[in-house]
Amino acid sequence: MSPTTKSLISMSNINVYYNDFHALKGMDFNLFPGEIHGLVGEHRAGKSTLVKLLCGEVHRQSGIILFKGSPLDRITPLSAKQMGISLNHQFLNIIPSLNAVENIFSGQPIRGPFGFIKKKAMERESSELFRKLGVEINIHVPVNHLSNKDQHIVELAISLSNNPEIIIFDEISSKLTPEEMETVFGIIRDFRKSGKSVIYITHNIDEIFRLADRVTIIKGGQRCGTEEIQNLDRIKLIKLTYNFVRSRQELEEDNRELHLLKRFNESIMDNIPVGLLLLDKDNSQILSNKAARIVMDTDELNHLSPEGWIRAQGWKEEKEILKRLSERKQGNWDRLSNNGNKIYTLKSIPFSDNDFKFFGTILIIEDITQQTGLNDYLIRSEKIASIAEMAAGVAHEVNNPLGIVLNYVSLLKRSTIRSDDLESLQKIESEILRIGDITKSLLSFSRTSANLEPVELKELLEDSLLLISHPVKHKNISLISELPEYPVTILGSANQIKQVILNLCINAIEAVLEEGEISLKLHVDQTGTFCEIIVEDNGSGISIENNSRIFDPFFTTKSGKNNTGLGLSVTQHIVESHGGIISYDSREKTTRFTVRFPMSV
Repeated sequence: MSPTTKSLISMSNINVYYNDFHALKGMDFNLFPGEIHGLVGEHRAGKSTLVKLLCGEVHRQSGIILFKGSPLDRITPLSAKQMGISLNHQFLNIIPSLNAVENIFSGQPIRGPFGFIKKKAMERESSELFRKLGVEINIHVPVNHLSNKDQHIVELAISLSNNPEIIIFDEISSKLTPEEMETVFGIIRDFRKSGKSVIYITHNIDEIFRLADRVTIIKGGQRCGTEEIQNLDRIKLIKLTYNFVRSRQELEEDNRELHLLKRFNESIMDNIPVGLLLLDKDNSQILSNKAARIVMDTDELNHLSPEGWIRAQGWKEEKEILKRLSERKQGNWDRLSNNGNKIYTLKSIPFSDNDFKFFGTILIIEDITQQTGLNDYLIRSEKIASIAEMAAGVAHEVNNPLGIVLNYVSLLKRSTIRSDDLESLQKIESEILRIGDITKSLLSFSRTSANLEPVELKELLEDSLLLISHPVKHKNISLISELPEYPVTILGSANQIKQVILNLCINAIEAVLEEGEISLKLHVDQTGTFCEIIVEDNGSGISIENNSRIFDPFFTTKSGKNNTGLGLSVTQHIVESHGGIISYDSREKTTRFTVRFPMSV
C-alpha cells in the first residue's frame, strides 16, 4: 500500500471474552481499500472471532475500532450491513425452508411503487448472480432440497447480493471444489479491481500466496505479525502459523512388517543424534526419529509424504532427489539450501532384506545451517566492510561539490536580490545542508576501528534517526525521541554501536503496523556510572514461548525472505564486547529493549 493510503478499518488493542475464555488478547488489525488481506492461524487462534466482531455477531470488551477514520462504539449486524460489510460464514448460515431467491432477499425484498414485492425482478437478479458464479441452481425449491455444494453457493450469492464494500471469506475453500474455487478467485480479484476489500481466512497457505496482498498471523488471540506477500518466505510462514501437534496415524495393513520393525526399533532410532527417516518400498514415509523431527521443526513429519515435504523445501535438487528415490539408488547431497533460510545435508540409502528383496529407503538428514551460516556471515561482513569503505569514498566525493555549491549560495544571499529569490536560496541551502547531514551519517557509519575510542551517544542517535527516517515516514509511524541536552560519552566503536541502534530500530519498525509508535530514549543514571539506550514500540510483542530464544543465532519470528535471525544475536555480542548489558521487556502491546553501557571516566 502507498504510505499515504488510509486504513479502511483499523482495530487497536481489541479484547473479546467468551465467558472465561479470552478469545482476542489485545488484537491489532488494519485493512486498506482495494486490498485482499489474508488471515492465518491454527484452530481457535481467534480468526473467526475477529471477523464476527466486524460483522456485529460478537462484541468487544475493550479496544478501539475505526471505520474510515471514525470510531465505532458498538457494531450490530444491521450497522455492519449498512457499512457494506458482508461475511461468508465458515459453516452454513442460510434458512433451509426458504428457496434461494427468498434467502438472498431475506429482509430486503425488491418492492414496486405501491409496496408490492417484485418476485420476477428478484428471480432475475438471483439468476444473474448464479450465472456470474458459473453454476445453475434451482431457485424455486427450498434450499434444504439442494445438494450441500449448492447450499454453499447460495450462501456465497447472499454475501455478494448487497454489493458490499468489504467481503469476508471464512474457510470458503473447505466447502467448494477446486473448479468452483477458480470462479470464486476470479470474483475476488474483480472485487479488488473495483477498489473494494477482502478479508480471506484459510488454512491453505498456497491460497494466501495466490490471492493476498498482505497476511496477518494470529496465535492465541494475538497478532504475531503482518507482512506484505511479496516479502514472505512460504516455508517460514507455514512454520510460524502452525505448531504441527497432532496424533500419529497407524500404518496400513500392507506395511505391517515395517510397522512392527518401527515399534521394535523406535526407541533406538530416537537416540541416534542424526535425523533418520524410514521409507517403505513405495516410498511412503513410515517412521522418523526425534532428531529428524527437530531438524524439520515439526512433530507431524510422519503424516507428510516424502514427495510432499521434499517439494515444499524449495530445493533446486528436488527432481534429482525424487528421481534417486524412485530408482531406489543411493544419493548424497552436501548443501541443500531451503530458500536461503536453512541448509541441510541429505543421504538416501536403499536397503534390502536377507533375500536381497528391496525393503525400503533410509534418509539421513542434518541441519548444517549454523556451521555454514557463521562462515557465510563472516564473508558477508568482509563484503559489507568493503562496501562501507566505498560508501565513505563516495560521501567524500559528494561533500566536495556540495561545499562549493553551498559557498556560491552564501555569496548569492549577500547580493542584492528580491525577497522571493532569497526565500528560494534559503530552501536550497537547507536541502544542501540536509544532504550534508546524510553524507556525514554515511561517513560515520562506514568508520571501523579495532580500538575503543570516545563515542558521543547523543550524536550517534541523531545520525541513526536520520537513517531510519524513510521507513518511518513510509509506514506513517510516530517516532518519539528523548535525548539529553548535554553530551553522553562512552568508550567504544561508533560504527558497532550505531549497528546496535539501527538493528533495534529496524526490528521495532517491522513489528508495528501503519501509524504505530516508536520511542528512542537516552538516559544517564543519577550516579553517572552508566547510561541506557531504550527502544520501545507498540507492535506485536514477543510471545512467552520465544522469551528464552530471541538472542539465539538464526532464531527469527519474521517471515520475510531476508530475515536470517542473526540481528539480535550480533547486537548482544556487540553490547557485551563493550562491557554492556542488553535486556528486554514485552508486556501486552509494548516491547522495550534496554541497552546499558558504562560511562567513560
